[in-house]
Amino acid sequence: MKKTVLIFSALLITAFSFAQKKELKAAEKALKKENLAEAKTILEGLSGTIESSDAKYVAKYYFLKGQTYQNMADKGMDVNNSLKIAGEAYNKLLAYEKEQKSFEYTKEAKPNLQTMVGKLVDKAIDAQNAKENAKASDFLHMAYVLQPDNKNLLYFAASNSISAKDYDKALKYYEELKDAQYTGVETKYYAVNVATGEKESFTDKNFRDISIKAKSHKNPTQEKTKSRLPEIVKNISWIYTNHVGDNDKALAAVEEAIKVSPDDPSLLLTKGNLYYKMGDTAKFKEIMQEIITKNPNDVDSYYNIGVISAENGDVEEARASYRKVLELDPGYVNAAINLSKTYLDEASDIVDKMNKLGNSSADNKKFAEYQDQQIVLYKESLKVLEGIIETVPEDVGILKQLKGLYSFLGEDEKYKKVKAKLAELGEQ
Repeated sequence: MKKTVLIFSALLITAFSFAQKKELKAAEKALKKENLAEAKTILEGLSGTIESSDAKYVAKYYFLKGQTYQNMADKGMDVNNSLKIAGEAYNKLLAYEKEQKSFEYTKEAKPNLQTMVGKLVDKAIDAQNAKENAKASDFLHMAYVLQPDNKNLLYFAASNSISAKDYDKALKYYEELKDAQYTGVETKYYAVNVATGEKESFTDKNFRDISIKAKSHKNPTQEKTKSRLPEIVKNISWIYTNHVGDNDKALAAVEEAIKVSPDDPSLLLTKGNLYYKMGDTAKFKEIMQEIITKNPNDVDSYYNIGVISAENGDVEEARASYRKVLELDPGYVNAAINLSKTYLDEASDIVDKMNKLGNSSADNKKFAEYQDQQIVLYKESLKVLEGIIETVPEDVGILKQLKGLYSFLGEDEKYKKVKAKLAELGEQ
C-alpha cells in the first residue's frame, strides 16, 4: 500500500510539472507574439505554485515574468509598477540561479535589468535638467529598487529630494545610506597622454594599463574620490535640526558616523556646528580644538575659535586665533577682516569713554591718553587691512575702511589712491 501511495505521488508531481512546463511554453509563445496581456495572465496563474516546481521551471518563470513586465513598461502599460515587478523578477532570477549554480537565464537577464536602469537614469537626468527634482528623485529611487547594490542611485535620489525640498523622503534615503555605511568612495585611474601631454582618466585599471603597455600613455596614477558620508550626515543633521526639530537625533546621527570615520574632520565640524546651534559654545570650541589636535594646520578651526572667543569677549584669544589663520593662510580674507575689527571695536569703546569726559584739565589729559590709544588701535587695524587688500584688491568694504582710516590718520596720498579706486568701481 505504501509503495502504491509513493508511486501515485510521483505521478502527481510529474503531471504537475508537465502542466507548468506547458503553461510556461504558452506564456513564452504569447510573449513572442507580443500578446502581453495573455502572457501576464498565464504567469499570474503560476505564481502560487511555481516555487514547488523543478529548478529549471522556476528560473524560466522569473525570466519570462521579467521580460513580460519589462515589455509592458516599454509600451507604457502601468510603467512604474511594471518596472518594479520586472526588476523584482529579474533580481529573484539572479539570486535563484546563483543559489542553484546554474546560469541559463542570467546572461540575458542582467543586460535587460541594466537597460531598464539606464532608461530610468536617463529620465532622471531629463527631469533634473528641467528642474523637476521630485520626478528625478522618483526615477532614481526606482532604478535603485531595480539595482539595490548600486547605492549611488539612492544617494542621487536623496540629493534630488533635498533640491525638491522633500525633506522627509531625503531623510529616509540618507538614513538608509548611513546605515549601510555608504561612502561612495571610488578609485579613479589616470595616465598622461604621450601625444598631448594631457592627464586623462580611464574607466578602469585594465584599460589604463593596456594604454601604458601600448606606450600611448605614461605616468600612471590613481586617486581615491572623496567620501560622501560627511555630506550625508551633515544633511541628516540639518533635516533633524531644521525640519524635524530634533537636535538629539541629529547629534546621534553624527556620533554614529564618527564611529565609522573617527579621523574625518568634517564630521567633527558638523558635530561642533550642532552644539553651536544648540547654544553650547564651550563644547563647540572644545571640538574645534580637537580638530586642531588631529590637524594642526586646519585654518577653519582656528578661525572658528577666533569667532567664538570674540563673541565671548576674549579679545586676545580671538586675535591670536586670527593671526594663526593668517600665518597658515595669508589670503584668508574673513580672518583678516575679523582681526581688524577687534582693533576697531576696541577703539570704538575708547571713543565712548572719550565722549563721556568733561572739560577739566584732568579730563583733557585723559582725553589725550585715550586719543593716543585710539590711534595705536587704528594703526593696528590698518596694518591688517593693508596686508589683505592685495588678495582682494576690489573688495569695496575693505577699501572703504582703508579710506576712513587713512583720512583719520592724515595719510593723504594713500587716501587719494583708495578714493580713486573706489570711484573706478563706481563707489564713493
